[in-house]
Amino acid sequence: MKGLLIKDFKLLKGQKNFFFIVCLVGVMLMVTSASPSYVISYMTFVFSMFTLSSVSYDEYDNGLAFLFCLPVTRKKYVREKYVFGFLLGGTAWTVSTIVISVYAMMRDPGVKWQSWLDTAGAYLLLFLLFLLIVLPIQFKFGAEKGRIVMVSAIGILILVCYVGMKAAKWLNADVDIILARLSAAAPGRLFAAALVICCVMAVISYKVSLNIMKKKEF
Repeated sequence: MKGLLIKDFKLLKGQKNFFFIVCLVGVMLMVTSASPSYVISYMTFVFSMFTLSSVSYDEYDNGLAFLFCLPVTRKKYVREKYVFGFLLGGTAWTVSTIVISVYAMMRDPGVKWQSWLDTAGAYLLLFLLFLLIVLPIQFKFGAEKGRIVMVSAIGILILVCYVGMKAAKWLNADVDIILARLSAAAPGRLFAAALVICCVMAVISYKVSLNIMKKKEF
């Protein structure tokens, strides 16, 4: 797996100009925005997208067929993509959170750190969920079809949320009160529960991706 990680980081190095522009845009957004916390999500998600690009690079010109002629198993390949995605997105999240936190503290010494850290933690969880959902889709459908499936999945999610809101209104359930109670709960417990859910999803996502790769023919 070490060799696969080196390969992907070499590919990442080849895109240094693109990521320099991404970082430059992130700095501009941080400086010009009244609430720069969303820059954390911008940096995290843009960097994590390269994990999907690395799969596309591997598939190009029968690259996977050649790769599996080497002492690389499909299990190692799938595992490496998850590790690479976590390393890439996790590093982007950590660095951007530290930099933007320092900037926010310098600009406003009275910043509410509890709310700030809750927001940063939410971005981390969203990144994890994003990666765990899109990697199996990428393995199954590839780059082009994967985008169509992702757009369809997002549309279905929006539709489910809309139907849920209508159902709650029909059942006379006050969504605002429910959300207020959730936000009033201990943030540590909510984060721990969300982390447990992410761990369960990680196992399921990995198993699905591995099963997809085992069935593929090259």
